Amino acid sequence: MGVCMLWLSAVTLLSPAVTLAYRVTGSIGENVVLPCGYPFSKESSILCWGRGSCSAFGCNFPVVRVDASKAAWKKSDRYELKASSEHGDASLQITDVSLDDSGTYCCRVKTLEFDLKREIQVEIQHPLLPNNLVRGAVENVLTLPCKYSAKDGKKSMCWGRGNCGLSGCRDEILKSDGDKVTWSHSERYQLRGNLSTGDVSLTINGIFKGDEGTYCCRVRVPGIFNDIKTDVKLEVEDVNLVRGSLHSKLTLPCSYSTDDGTFPMCWGRGHCGIVVCRNEILSTDGEDVIWRESDKYQLKENIEKGHVSLTINNANEDDGGVYCCRVKVSGMFNDIKKEIRLQIEHTDHLKVWVGETVKLPCSYNATEGTSKMCWGRGHCPAFKCRDAIAKTDGDAVNWVESERYEMKGRVQDGDVSLTIRSVTKKDEGDYCCRVETPGLFNDKTKDINMEVQEDLFGKGSQTKV
Repeated sequence: MGVCMLWLSAVTLLSPAVTLAYRVTGSIGENVVLPCGYPFSKESSILCWGRGSCSAFGCNFPVVRVDASKAAWKKSDRYELKASSEHGDASLQITDVSLDDSGTYCCRVKTLEFDLKREIQVEIQHPLLPNNLVRGAVENVLTLPCKYSAKDGKKSMCWGRGNCGLSGCRDEILKSDGDKVTWSHSERYQLRGNLSTGDVSLTINGIFKGDEGTYCCRVRVPGIFNDIKTDVKLEVEDVNLVRGSLHSKLTLPCSYSTDDGTFPMCWGRGHCGIVVCRNEILSTDGEDVIWRESDKYQLKENIEKGHVSLTINNANEDDGGVYCCRVKVSGMFNDIKKEIRLQIEHTDHLKVWVGETVKLPCSYNATEGTSKMCWGRGHCPAFKCRDAIAKTDGDAVNWVESERYEMKGRVQDGDVSLTIRSVTKKDEGDYCCRVETPGLFNDKTKDINMEVQEDLFGKGSQTKV
């Protein structure tokens, strides 16, 4: 199954509100197990698994809830508890994983004796194909595998672009002294594996077409020509990107040749699975739509000619993300698959005066749990916030760049609006509100453009909402 775990911290299990952390890795299509053990207790226990960091109460974005020894609820059949509370084991198995399953998970076990919280980092990778080939789509997070045996001690190493030469790394992009990364050409390049065991696999965040090519992993071993060298080839597939605005009608293109007849097909949310459409929203028998989640989703073209583009009516912020069009062709692994990422653009424009206090509105639905978020300057990028000016941990503001920035709303209820006091001309420009949502490219983003006008008539010191 290819699962590895990294012990990051150890504390006494019986301490209240214990937080333990592990890392679990796996490949697309595998089953992965997230470990969660706890001390046996005669007292009834309450257990939950959720997406995101452990919160003060319960689990954010729950996927499994358990009362005593019986699983009371699970989000889908992909989530399964591997043991019962009678054995002090609440490990969670996730089947047929995809890239969207990457992220932080929280296991919470609570009794009268203890309150245990365990956070687990899950990283789902593209499988290594023959000839050390890794294939992924634009803007994915990809890992290029490279490992060595650290039984004789940890070793320095480097990653470079191009084939491994006689010595060193050509066009070096990252270096490690064996214990930590000592230099990286960009924040996009990271070593997320357990360096102490020799896992020096390279993770590239937000890949683009220019990343395509051969990479060299070189582990330095004393002696002439003793270095361990691994060449990994990366192929980057273009992802179809569709942009649209709120409340508009959007079409995600997909078609196939009907020379050999029509085929049943489906549309789903998330990356294409191995054999099915995950989170299916519409399906056809090749001639007619036989099921749809709601009238929001339509196939308006000629299905019998292979035109199966999806129309989404009255698009909202929740419609953003990755969609899979799967045409079911007879034979093993013959399905035609196309992934499309839908980006919902939500841009507000505000006009304010110099000296005013202005509120930049932003909120999200926090009924299933709170989320970390940030405010940054400039348009929202693919990841995180560029030039961050304020951040929250989901329950409270934990950093602001200046005392001029305040978040006065109830953050724990999803009100993450930003207030800027004493606006100046330098504050003019674009702002990004990003709410972190589990899964790749699922973050909720909002762009706000602020135009600052000179105060010619003494209109300053007001509040603009």
